[in-house]
Amino acid sequence: MGPPCGPTVQREATGAPAMAVHPGRSLALYFPDVRPALLLAISKHDFDLGHLFKLDPQMKDRPKDSALQLLDTGVLIRAEHDASPKEYPSFRSLHDPLHIYFAVITHQLIMSSNTPALIAFTHGSSKYISSLYKLYLDYEWPQVLEYHFKFHNRRIVEMTEGNYGGWEQVDGGLMSIHLYGHPKIRPAKPGTMLPGTSNKDISKQTCNAYQYAKCTSPCKTGRIHKCRKCSSAEHGASACTKSE
Repeated sequence: MGPPCGPTVQREATGAPAMAVHPGRSLALYFPDVRPALLLAISKHDFDLGHLFKLDPQMKDRPKDSALQLLDTGVLIRAEHDASPKEYPSFRSLHDPLHIYFAVITHQLIMSSNTPALIAFTHGSSKYISSLYKLYLDYEWPQVLEYHFKFHNRRIVEMTEGNYGGWEQVDGGLMSIHLYGHPKIRPAKPGTMLPGTSNKDISKQTCNAYQYAKCTSPCKTGRIHKCRKCSSAEHGASACTKSE
């Protein structure tokens, strides 16, 4: 007697059932709100990342700004600016379509029975979503967007060659280009001021750390660098020869 008919159940390394997959079912049945052309492009790793927002049903019909672009053939066309803070004003506006993108690739790998790639991709993409959220918390959002789309493009090239393990990597080179030097500025919360500080304009306050040569010019906190004894800007109080 042959095996029973029905959906094939993929199992993780632990042996626990992960997802029921029906042989022969198309991606469109799993993602009915995503246009088939987009699903095909994702599965072939030929997807234009500028259209990532179109994977989210709540965002795909939103009007976009456009500008004229001159092609090599000399023809002017309207070019959409999709990978911008205006298209992705918040972390969720990027997270939701990116989550759908990852889900499409996951289903494709399951249906192709590519278990090594499936394990590498599901682990890496999950780790990347977590690291992306940490970048969102630590750096300015426009720079995080630039980093993501550059990083995503590199992963597409790798997946085209059959390598799905790059998503868990941290690209220090891209971070140094797009993120470093652009930390997110967090407004001070009432009641969280450090001892010895006040609500007064700090630009009119003398830097205490400078008095002991612990702060270099210009002051990182925006305070005045001058000696408290003689008001000289050349040294702090610890190096001043003037008597009290």
